[in-house]
Amino acid sequence: MTGDSTANLVEIRGLGRTFAGAASVLDQIDLVIPYNSFMVIRGPSGAGKTTLLRILGLLDAGFSGSMRLAGKDVARLTTAGRDALRTAAIGLVFQEGRLLPHLTLAENIASPLQFTDLTATEAAARAQQAETFAFRPEERAAGVTHLRPGAASGGQRQRAALARAMIGQPALILCDEPTSSLDAASKAQVIDRLRALHAQGATVVIVSHDEALFGFGRQFSLEGGRLVELPGSDTPIAPAAHRPPPVPRPAPLAGWWPSLGPARLLANASRDLLRRPLFTLLMLIAVIAGTAQSAVFASLVSGLDHFVEQTMADGTRLTRITLKPRKADLAKGGDRFPDSAALSAQPDVAAVQPRRATTVSVTVADGSSRPYPALGLYPNDPELGMFTFAAGAGFDAASPQLQMIATTDFLIEALGPPPASGDKVWAGYIGRQVTATIPRFGTSGSVIGTEPLTLTITGVLLKGEADRQFYLPNTLIIAIDAIKRDRTGMLQLPLTTDRAAWVKGADMSPLLDWPWQDMLHLYLTSIDAVIPKIAALSGQGYRPEAEIWTYAWILNLKSAAYGIVAPLLALLTGVVGLVLFANIVISTRLREAEIALMKVLGMRRGDILAIEIIGTLITTTLGLAAGFAIADRLTKSLARQFEDSARIAAQITGGQSGVSMGFLFQPVWSVATAIAGGTFLLVLLAVLWPTCRAASTDPARVFSRG
Repeated sequence: MTGDSTANLVEIRGLGRTFAGAASVLDQIDLVIPYNSFMVIRGPSGAGKTTLLRILGLLDAGFSGSMRLAGKDVARLTTAGRDALRTAAIGLVFQEGRLLPHLTLAENIASPLQFTDLTATEAAARAQQAETFAFRPEERAAGVTHLRPGAASGGQRQRAALARAMIGQPALILCDEPTSSLDAASKAQVIDRLRALHAQGATVVIVSHDEALFGFGRQFSLEGGRLVELPGSDTPIAPAAHRPPPVPRPAPLAGWWPSLGPARLLANASRDLLRRPLFTLLMLIAVIAGTAQSAVFASLVSGLDHFVEQTMADGTRLTRITLKPRKADLAKGGDRFPDSAALSAQPDVAAVQPRRATTVSVTVADGSSRPYPALGLYPNDPELGMFTFAAGAGFDAASPQLQMIATTDFLIEALGPPPASGDKVWAGYIGRQVTATIPRFGTSGSVIGTEPLTLTITGVLLKGEADRQFYLPNTLIIAIDAIKRDRTGMLQLPLTTDRAAWVKGADMSPLLDWPWQDMLHLYLTSIDAVIPKIAALSGQGYRPEAEIWTYAWILNLKSAAYGIVAPLLALLTGVVGLVLFANIVISTRLREAEIALMKVLGMRRGDILAIEIIGTLITTTLGLAAGFAIADRLTKSLARQFEDSARIAAQITGGQSGVSMGFLFQPVWSVATAIAGGTFLLVLLAVLWPTCRAASTDPARVFSRG
């Protein structure tokens, strides 16, 4: 061995490597690797061959002693400096190839070129040369370069890995068990390519325990932490020209400035988004939901000034509170409201009524079928006392008919204009029938058929609560949802032939015997008891709902509105940020090996960060556009509904419609700039930490886990 540093590519003195809780893997190793060497380092599994190779490949800086590569003291280099020197001087061939599974063999071979300054023509010529080096003409004619790694043979993958290592024309080729798991023919092809690389001027260092490599070049044995050159191992191979490595330029901003141009960064970001459809979809959903809800809330808040002079609508549910089951109650199974009796016994509670709501599709006047939300009522329901009937009354408990109480808006839509005029304009609807359908689902969850129903109108309401268009007997609601839940097809509705009534004496227990209630209505004795009761129920873990808040908002104007909206927006912002943060963390964790490999191939930390940021900004931009479009459509639809309802109510009652209800919602585009700016800031904050962490990943640590 020579000590002339101008003739030596690598010089190692007193090198040692110890891992926590283990004996020294490498112990006081001295090694000089002249330019144009061909070296094979043998040793049993666990002897430290891969550790030594990673140190030579600048993947492991935790060693003692000294190491110089191409005249540079490795210990004095920064992380970015080691990365730059590795990219300029070293080509790595990993055990089993470590090819990117989503790229073809040709794309894997050419992947290091995107981190160079080569022109497109030069890169194409270099890639062609590398493919010719790796594969025989008949293989290339058969399309081997278009195969993905999973479809290629082990020998083809390993030759592609060799071609990838040599495509940057490095001075040093490092190979970790390049012939393991290969058959004899494939081994011969790989060894032939390694000798060809040496003949072209590269220095080749191989760690292997494969005897097929023991007859070439200088042979070393690594065992017990010591490296010993074996006698008679200086068999010359082919003479080669001297190939010094290029001098790498210092990476700007310690490697945090991207090496790829804008077009390549955009292409990589777009490709990553398409390769991760689930994560992309989750991010889109989070941004769309956050944007739409924030825009709707902001539109509502902006519209408060325009709504101040509106006349407060007549309230009919001021003493009612709605409760949904708590998560803890649902987890127990059985009774969804285990505290029903205790709630009934509380002061100021006049009645507690279990409820269920569902959706029923109804055939309307134009022949189309439309879904409507329906609430179940009892014959003596407290809710019936709060309705203002334009005609008819509540349900007849003695009648087997499938009954319906409907609003005037629904009847006009479903049956057409009133059949009579004058004082009895709505009485003509009593006894008329409406056709409805409910879906049946198969075991896969898809719709396999429908069940027809004929509903008879028993009462007409001027206005239902909220957007409710009609009400059904609670027994019918439970039976409908039992059919929807059934996946066996054996559960049947015991109806008469015309589907308009229950069969007398039918056993209803299979339809009714399940925990059907999905809400409770608490009816209080006075309006003054509502807000304190809401506070008490909230303390018990419920999320109570009450129409009293609508009137409190009107009375308290902006202060109440901002008090409600601000926490909701803060919660929504936190949820969106958490979803984005978790998505990026999980995504980068799953791609950790790929990111580590790309760093070894020449990708800077700045490239990783820029690609993730660009991808996030693309997703955020699309999500914002979709979210604002949804919010715009929703607010305009709501405003039209308010306007139409107010106009119809005025026509029916003969009164004035008053100030336009459309003022309640302002155009969402007026708040788009503020929401978009806040969203971009949020997603950038969410993306920075996990991406910077991934960009700083130590490839050696990742590879040691894999």
